[in-house]
Amino acid sequence: MGLMMARFFVVGFFFCLLGSAARGEWKASVNADATIEGMDWTNGSLSPDNHVIRDIFTLKIPTTIKNGRTLKFRFLPLVQADPETASRTDPQHPDRNERVYWDFQEAYMQLSANSWTLQLGMNVQSWGDTDVFNPLDVVNSRRYYDPLRAEKIDAGTVLLKKEWEKLFVELLYIPIQPETLLPGEQSRWLPRDIYKSRSFEGQPFTNGTTLSGVVNLPSNLRYHYGSVAVLNAADRDNIGGRVKFRLPGFDWTLAGFQGAANSPAVNLTNISLAPTVITPGTTSLDLTVLPDVYLQALYFKNRMLGTSFVWSVGEFLIKGASAQNHVVSQLTGDVANRLPKDDWENALGAEHTFTVGSGTLTALAQGTYVKRNEALDTNSVSLARMFDRAGMIGLRWAPNEKWSALASLLYDIQFKGNLEHAEVGYKISDGWTSKLSGDALNGSAETPIGTYRRNDRVIISLNVQK
Repeated sequence: MGLMMARFFVVGFFFCLLGSAARGEWKASVNADATIEGMDWTNGSLSPDNHVIRDIFTLKIPTTIKNGRTLKFRFLPLVQADPETASRTDPQHPDRNERVYWDFQEAYMQLSANSWTLQLGMNVQSWGDTDVFNPLDVVNSRRYYDPLRAEKIDAGTVLLKKEWEKLFVELLYIPIQPETLLPGEQSRWLPRDIYKSRSFEGQPFTNGTTLSGVVNLPSNLRYHYGSVAVLNAADRDNIGGRVKFRLPGFDWTLAGFQGAANSPAVNLTNISLAPTVITPGTTSLDLTVLPDVYLQALYFKNRMLGTSFVWSVGEFLIKGASAQNHVVSQLTGDVANRLPKDDWENALGAEHTFTVGSGTLTALAQGTYVKRNEALDTNSVSLARMFDRAGMIGLRWAPNEKWSALASLLYDIQFKGNLEHAEVGYKISDGWTSKLSGDALNGSAETPIGTYRRNDRVIISLNVQK
């Protein structure tokens, strides 16, 4: 009986909204957002990626069709071409190609009435308030072709929200969550400059003798993905909700989401050793690993419960977030051991804007703390481990309407590494903007940032919006 009443309510709601839309006036807007980038890997080629300079083209066409305030259709098709990347088609997703990628980041219908909003279709969600590291922003899967510029992947979503003056409530349901797209087998964003040797000891022979030695890793690793494993139907029936309280000078959010983790567990499944002859009496060995390395992505279900806030204190803006992640799994044994453990993620930051001449200067600072229960490895594709204990500072300067500049430094306190970013932008004219930017990654090879220390780059770009 309750289900039947709910169906009648939804059908009636639709007809009421569509009836009112029929009496409204239709309006449409179509825009174009195109970017051309030239990228230079300043440390040279990194096998098998031997293209030091690459050209990247991105086109978005934001389109909105409205009927009054009641009915809206929103489309945001995306096409990106990276023709010189060494990484081509993802073997696990043959319909996805790093050289030419296309998608609809948005393609939904929105119905609104009396402060209620219903959205149906493809969409991406942005939860949380903190910058750079956002523990609450877990709803959508990611495209990790470039982990420093990872983008969200749209998902078919049913979203219902209600707004009051001081309260905002949102519920969402994702029937099928798309899988996260990982760097391809030839990508320079898979760990390649990892530590070249590791020692081992204490391996007993049957006669009681212990064996020690060194494992030597090759410099020309060849990665291969095995079959994808989706555990516990993690991609099905993802649900979430959030509540935001709007108080004077203070916004407070409570959020929860259960569904596929936006970064899968990537595990080594197989490596091979060069044949080694062990002669009687040998207690020390040098083992050489063959260059073929086999990986498997495990997509698992995660439950996030978190909170965030934005607090205006005088001339300062304070932002914070905290989230508990719990792996929802009924598995035991080896597969369960390859999944991450529960963690607790935290971020706290502050920013202040100064008036400098006719322009502005904004200073930002943020600290992050993540309590994890597993050791570091070099299989991560999301760079998330650099936030375990980290501090970030940044300056954003806009001296006038034409020029802008940004400089930031993230320091990995726990594993000792740093990521530096700088950019300068110039507004050529209305809708035309040029930018010069660069990234530098520093750290020892076995750290989250240092694993990619040969991926320093400079990017020059031209963006046109019409």
